[in-house]
Amino acid sequence: MPDKNSKPDQYIKGFVEFYKLRFKVTPDALIPRPETELLVDAVLDFAKSQNQVTVLDIGTGTGNIAISLAKNAPNVKVIATDVSEKALDVARQNAKFHGVENKITFIHSNLLSDIPTLRHSENLIIVTNLPYIPTERINYLDSSVKDFEPHVALDGGEDGFELYRKLFTQINERGLKPKLILGEIDYTHGELAAFEAQKYFPNASVEVKKDLAHLQRILTVS
Repeated sequence: MPDKNSKPDQYIKGFVEFYKLRFKVTPDALIPRPETELLVDAVLDFAKSQNQVTVLDIGTGTGNIAISLAKNAPNVKVIATDVSEKALDVARQNAKFHGVENKITFIHSNLLSDIPTLRHSENLIIVTNLPYIPTERINYLDSSVKDFEPHVALDGGEDGFELYRKLFTQINERGLKPKLILGEIDYTHGELAAFEAQKYFPNASVEVKKDLAHLQRILTVS
């Protein structure tokens, strides 16, 4: 039985601060973390030198990445997906609260499976914070995480990288040519992430950047 005393403060309060914005949170979606703000920074840094950018936010959860981008970059169009309808409902509520519901298209989709065909865009960015915890590590997480946050937003399969491989496969199968792929990864996945990304995108430049705690955190494929 979950320890009620371990329930995250964010779920008790019903909101969390992310990128200087307030987001509604429920147990239907992962609680946004500060390190994920690095993904927003990276997209905004790219977007400021472009006329128009289309961003695919895969696994949007509360919509924190998509909404932060829509609020801070007038030249960004966002398509946000999630496999969970309940999470998408939270994201839509957050988008409406921040007045950007018309800048974001929310789609119920397992990765790219149900996304309509995209017109070729030289300024396409794919950004994602997919589940990346190896399955066997789930039970060793803090009670506040394993007993309250949705496992579908945590479990990354046997080695924690299965969903990223599926996403990379779909990108290639659909012939997408993103200028940039950005993904948050587990701090133990630096070498694995770089190896797998280079395998799927052999002509790309691959880099793993560290977060503020100096842990390997952001996979960049350009």
